[in-house]
Amino acid sequence: MSATAFQRPVFRIVTVATVATMLLCSPAYAWWDSGHRQVCELAMAQVQTGTRAAIAKLLEAPFEAQCSWADEIKGERPETRTWHYLNAPPDSFEISSVPRPKEGDIISALTEQTYRLKHESAGQRREALLWVGHLVGDLHQPLHLGYASDLGGNRYRLDLPHALGVQLQEKRATVSLHAVWDGLILRYQNQESGRTAYKDAEGYRDAKAIPIEQPEDAILAWADETLSVLNDPNVHYRHGARLQTLTSDYLISNQSAVEQQIRRAAARLAALLDWAFDAQN
Repeated sequence: MSATAFQRPVFRIVTVATVATMLLCSPAYAWWDSGHRQVCELAMAQVQTGTRAAIAKLLEAPFEAQCSWADEIKGERPETRTWHYLNAPPDSFEISSVPRPKEGDIISALTEQTYRLKHESAGQRREALLWVGHLVGDLHQPLHLGYASDLGGNRYRLDLPHALGVQLQEKRATVSLHAVWDGLILRYQNQESGRTAYKDAEGYRDAKAIPIEQPEDAILAWADETLSVLNDPNVHYRHGARLQTLTSDYLISNQSAVEQQIRRAAARLAALLDWAFDAQN
């Protein structure tokens, strides 16, 4: 489904999971729980006061505690699995040129859920809010726009030296590049610094993120920017430039890109939420 289809939104009726289910955790999620929570925490620090109040009224638990909910329901709602990514062919630099699967994709899902958040009743807005919070984070994880041939980097395996594995608390002999970007770069940085990263990003807003006029246009632009990160030579994702072994140098050299993507995601999530709750300045 194309983004233009959402000029007249099509809404799906879905069931809201319980808060208890929302708070269950697993380490195998996109951006993992830590990254998603940081995106939502930083977004909540940036939204307008009216938006914050409206979100608190909708939810029975803190927003940031529920930002991995969309991963937790994959087992019971397998039709939503394709909502978390869009496979871009090699050498793609514009998301608008990427074929959109009929099963759904992250661009279509995020656009639809954003409109549902703005226009639907309270019950439907509650679930849409959780989708928007999660999918904005996913859209800024570059491997969520990776190639179908390697399942977004899940089949791109790197040898993990024993000493580095111990430092990362990873017992596996190999790890996927997807996992590296989901959480291992974050984990390495947090261990090296002794603190959770990005706390000093409160108040950060990307000028490109605001104001939101047409969410579908903004979402496409953000996806193009994520594609540019994916194609950066420093990521070593493109064919012909791939690595065999994960190193501390790789983790260090990509820390700034991860930090930037999380900050961008937070600022843009805040902008979408302000748009949906009519709280933009």
